[in-house]
Amino acid sequence: MHSRFSTACLLMLASVSLTQSAVGAAPQRQEAGVTKIGAIQGQETAARPGTYTVQAIVTGVYPGLSPAGFYVQETSAASDGNPATSDALFVVQPTLTVTVGDKVEVTGVVQEAAAAPSFGQAVLTEATVKVLSSGNALPAFITLPLPPYSTAALERFEGMRVQFPVPLTVSDVYNLRQRGELTLTTGGPVYQPTQFIDPNDDPATGTNSTGTSNLAAIKAYEAANLDRSILLDDGSSAKDPSPIPFLDPSLHTVRVGSTLAQLRGILGYGFEKWRIQPLSGPDAPTLATVRPPVPAFGPLDLKVASYNVLNYFNGDGAGGGFPTSRGAKTPDDFARQRSKIIQGLVRMNPDIIGLTEIENDGTGPTSAIQDLVNGLNQATRTGTYAFVADGGATQQPNNTDVIRCAIVYKPVRVAPVGPALVASVAGVFERPPLAQLFVTRQKARPDTVALVVNHFKSKGSGTGLNADQKDGQGGSNDRRRNQAQALVQFINSTVIPVGTKRVVCIGDYNANYEEDPIDILRAAGLVVVTPPTSASYVFKGLTGSLDHCIVTSNMVGFIDVHKWNINSGEPLFLEFDVAGAATDVSNPFRSSDHDPVLIGLNFSGITAANEATPRLFVYPKPAAGGQAFTLNSLPKNIGPLTLEVLLPQGPPMLRLQGSVSLLQAELNRYTGHLAPGIYVLHLKGRGLNQTQRVMKE
Repeated sequence: MHSRFSTACLLMLASVSLTQSAVGAAPQRQEAGVTKIGAIQGQETAARPGTYTVQAIVTGVYPGLSPAGFYVQETSAASDGNPATSDALFVVQPTLTVTVGDKVEVTGVVQEAAAAPSFGQAVLTEATVKVLSSGNALPAFITLPLPPYSTAALERFEGMRVQFPVPLTVSDVYNLRQRGELTLTTGGPVYQPTQFIDPNDDPATGTNSTGTSNLAAIKAYEAANLDRSILLDDGSSAKDPSPIPFLDPSLHTVRVGSTLAQLRGILGYGFEKWRIQPLSGPDAPTLATVRPPVPAFGPLDLKVASYNVLNYFNGDGAGGGFPTSRGAKTPDDFARQRSKIIQGLVRMNPDIIGLTEIENDGTGPTSAIQDLVNGLNQATRTGTYAFVADGGATQQPNNTDVIRCAIVYKPVRVAPVGPALVASVAGVFERPPLAQLFVTRQKARPDTVALVVNHFKSKGSGTGLNADQKDGQGGSNDRRRNQAQALVQFINSTVIPVGTKRVVCIGDYNANYEEDPIDILRAAGLVVVTPPTSASYVFKGLTGSLDHCIVTSNMVGFIDVHKWNINSGEPLFLEFDVAGAATDVSNPFRSSDHDPVLIGLNFSGITAANEATPRLFVYPKPAAGGQAFTLNSLPKNIGPLTLEVLLPQGPPMLRLQGSVSLLQAELNRYTGHLAPGIYVLHLKGRGLNQTQRVMKE
């Protein structure tokens, strides 16, 4: 039961009698007798209405629910013995007179309806409560089955003490501050369907960018996400509970990805969702929350970061000009935002930074980009960073938005070659791609690489062809397709001709891993060097990635990519514009809503920092979690084996020959240089000719 209705309203509604004939006949019993709760709950989706007397043990007392009340459950010896019926009920009692462990006799009116005070849960109202004894042993926990957690699957456990058979993962923290709720899932976080499922390709490694031939798979994935999700409630109907429940006592947060090794509680229902009402003492929910360190790399020539800086607007640049059109509302808020973003950038220590969502106010001394560079240099040392002048003293050329893409770099590490390049095509981009050719400065033989920063149209709106097509890709997908095609043209006709064939494209593409704009880039021969499990954004409780590193294929083997999950999994209430003066400015966590992407380049070839850790996994990823790819299932006497690793587009990346045991022993080292992403693996041996997809994490 989880409602915000007033007690007076609930009691008024509860006084409206429900006749037994409205739903079906009540179980036969003596008028003064005690009825088994299982006979009341029945095997249907709703309890049988009527006036009953029950005897059971109080298992949970919740004065903060609306209506307030307590759960009762029969012990297994006292129940009807039918596992298909629930042995528990919620008793409405505005002024609570019981404690956990009391054996009570309760007489009242049972109802289960959509309206108050039931809200879809079987409740006993107008209750007369008599305590028969205290300090009784509680009914044993019932172990729930594995998903699906549908009404049909869980109805028989309604109101009972339950425990989950597997660990649970926090997949959504959005309602934690407002309602004290967390969404939990089995099998890890729930992903956006289009991270793994292509709306028009099966398998998803295809590169078609039109059509909905695979839409059924999208819908099935959505349903599977719901089936393995359940709410953890705080046992209260209070809005904005204080203190906020479930926070780690030292980190003062709970994240998407936090885990519960074991969850026990009472299975309640409300607002059309199954929910676990928490218990106290040793059975209280205990979450494990860990914040990730800065990703580690092997030896590098350059480190590049992509950072969405969440509408970084510095007012008029002289301490005034607040509130700004999109960013901070006050100078104090801006100081908090600025501090956290600078912390994140300094900790990553990149040589080149691609920025999105920075104010489009030119390159003057009071501009947002100059302000950020000033802050970085104050946090490091004078002259550590400079910005690429994009050609607009007051506004970026060809830009129609109040935010833009920008590039910052370390002059001691790289030097810009030629002017900045801004895509000049009209009517396609709100925020045109910005590119710069760089040459390394600390090697006897310099290397060149071009960086392109992008920010495609958001998913939130669109009409006509750009309306949400209900295919999992959101609004304005057609515009993003056009932007992807224009980006390919920009790379081929403008960026590469200035002096390099090595191109790294970063930024916010507003498209998940298997969506059409990314397919267009793949079809052009570009490579997405992150796997679909590599997340950077959470929307409505679904984990996805809108931020990508996309490179020319000649960069594979020379690049490693990690996403530093400091933002997307953290609660919104930690953000500067929500937390206000309570913002923790000592760390970069929740400095934005997107996670930064950190990229390592070694022009002599990548050596992984973690060769001993398996990073090659079977793909698609099983629902229960990642399964490391091995050759151990192959017969040992298969003889010499040929192993080829290819990009999905076809180009071979690796060819190995040797015995099964030799290749297995050296598999991590052989594949350590491969960039994260999806590959096609081809195995040939005596009587063996096998092709499968694998994922490099």
